[in-house]
Formats: sequence, structure tokens, C-alpha cells
Amino acid sequence: MHQDKWGTVRSTPVRIGICGLGSIGCAATRLLLDHRTGFDIVAAATKEPEAIGRPLHEVVGASGSAGPAVTGSIEEVLAAGPEIVIYATGSFLRDTADDLVACASAGVHVVSPCEELAFPFGRFAEPAARIDAAARRGGATVLGTGVNPGFIFDSLLVAATGSAWDVRAIRGRRTVDVVGFGQNIHLRLGIGYTAEEFRKGHEAGTIAGHVGFPESIELVCERLGLKLDAPVEEEFEPYIAETPAPTKYGHVPAGYTEGFVQRATGMVGGRPFIRLELVLHLRPTDAGLETTDSFVIEGVHPVNLVMSPGMDAIPATSAQLVNSMPGVLYAAPGLKTVKDLPVAGAWHDLRVNPFR
Repeated sequence: MHQDKWGTVRSTPVRIGICGLGSIGCAATRLLLDHRTGFDIVAAATKEPEAIGRPLHEVVGASGSAGPAVTGSIEEVLAAGPEIVIYATGSFLRDTADDLVACASAGVHVVSPCEELAFPFGRFAEPAARIDAAARRGGATVLGTGVNPGFIFDSLLVAATGSAWDVRAIRGRRTVDVVGFGQNIHLRLGIGYTAEEFRKGHEAGTIAGHVGFPESIELVCERLGLKLDAPVEEEFEPYIAETPAPTKYGHVPAGYTEGFVQRATGMVGGRPFIRLELVLHLRPTDAGLETTDSFVIEGVHPVNLVMSPGMDAIPATSAQLVNSMPGVLYAAPGLKTVKDLPVAGAWHDLRVNPFR
């Protein structure tokens, strides 16, 4: 960790900015306003026209302190002088890298659920180098994290290997009920299409499914000191609804996708060292699927971990962002991953140094 900047307790609240008020941004802001102290949210921005100008607590549904009026740009957030920003606007570095560089160049720390930011050094070396260089120049720390990638299939999994004598292979499976997600997220993932639309969208890259499997697998392998033989391989298969599937915004018709299974494999030494599987479904229980998170670490002393029910993606990701803030505030400058910082833990007052 970076040398303590403020001592045991700093005298002033931490200044926080929020960029992006989708499901994750709103949940993280509610968590802060309703359950945490020791900070001021100095600005928040969204691209949603109906939210701009309204009080932040009203937009996110918080019962705590009001916060500022919502603005429409990251420039307005940075002009308010935050020390750290929760940046929750997208999954892909092609869409987020310039804003991340702007934050880092201004000396503003960043925590973000952008999946490709979780471990970008291989596939996205150019934007990763730009972000890291800007962060080092500006004295800022940038971290990509969430529930997955960021926790279940990487930092939690690596922590579990601490009880293993050896690690011969890793197998993981996660089944998630996504009925609470919004329509835009469903469409990006691959829910709400005919089978042919799903196939064509996946081939064209407009249907992404879960973004983050390569990042999780690369994180684990680097932490264990292993090198992948080749890029992570992924498979993607839809579930087709036999009857209309309910959502927050209506129904997905019968004959359309109501979920999918996605598999990823990392080869090490000519064999499948890590195999991970993710099922996202609008009604998993009806389909005979148990919503659990589990993995097996094979070896002389096998380690088996099952969380049942599994973690809810939105509250878990927003909590991981908020709970990572102390580690980011006290870290050395640069682009970091969850393997570089202490494991995120819940906190009460952001002014208190948990690493003293």
C-alpha cells in the first residue's frame, strides 16, 4: 500500500463524483447515501435527459442526504473537484478509455465496473498503457472491479487457493436470475431475440453476453504465476423461451431468447486449466436451474466452495465498487487490479484509514 496520506482519521470528508446512473451507478449511490459516512458527493452525471437537473437522491431512490443536482457530463463532474469517481458507464474500453484518462490526468482516483478494465494489459495493451501513464502522472489510482470480474471468479477464487496444496485445475459455475435487469442490458447481453437474431448479433459483436471471462482467467493465472497457452476460448448458447417470459418492462415472447449459457476455457500446458461457466436466465428456477455460485479447485487437497443462493449481480457489484474505495485512496498511483490491492471490505466512515 502507498504510505499513509492522512493518518488515522482525516479531518475533512472525501469528495466523491459519480459518472453513470444506470443500475450499478444508482445502486452504488444509494449505498453511499443511505449506509455510509465520511464523504460528500460533489457531482453526479448521466446521459439520461429525464434525470438531469433533478436531486441525486431522488434519481437513485435513496432516503439519505440529498446530494447535488444531476448534471449531464463528466466535465461537470471533474469541475466540482472530486478526489475519487465511481465511473459506471460501460463495459468496453473503446467507449470508456478517454474518460478514464481524463479523470486520471486530473489526479482523480477511479473505481469502475468496466469489465475490460479489470485486467486489460494483454488484450487492451494500448488503452491500458494510456490510462496507467495518465494515472502515474496525475497521482491517481484506477481500478476496474465488480462481482464478476473482480470477486467471484478471480479474487475470491485466488483466496481459496490459499488452502490448496496444489492447483491442478479449476472449475467454476455461476447461475444468475437476471429478471431485475433493464431492457438495454438484456439486449446487450443477448436476451429478447429470435435464435437467428441471436446468432447474427453474436457474430457481429452487437450481442456480447457476459464481458469479463478473459479478464478473470488472466487475473487468476497471473496471480498463480502461470501463463496461458493461447487466448481464452469462449462458447455461447441461447435458451429459447417456450412460453412468454416476464421482465420489468413486459414479456419476452415465446420463441425468443430468455437467457444463455456462456463457457470460457483457459489452456495451460496443453490442458484446460480453468473452465468457467455462466448462466444468465429470466426464470432459472422454472428451468430447473439453481441460482448458485460455485467452484472446485482440483488437487491433492481439493477446495470446494458453493454460495447458495448466489450473489445478486447489481447489489454485489455496487458494494464491491464502494468497498474498494479505501484501498484505492491509499494505493500508489497507476492502473491497478484486484490482485494489487487489499481485498475490499465494508466500511462505515471513509475518513478513517482502515490500513493504519
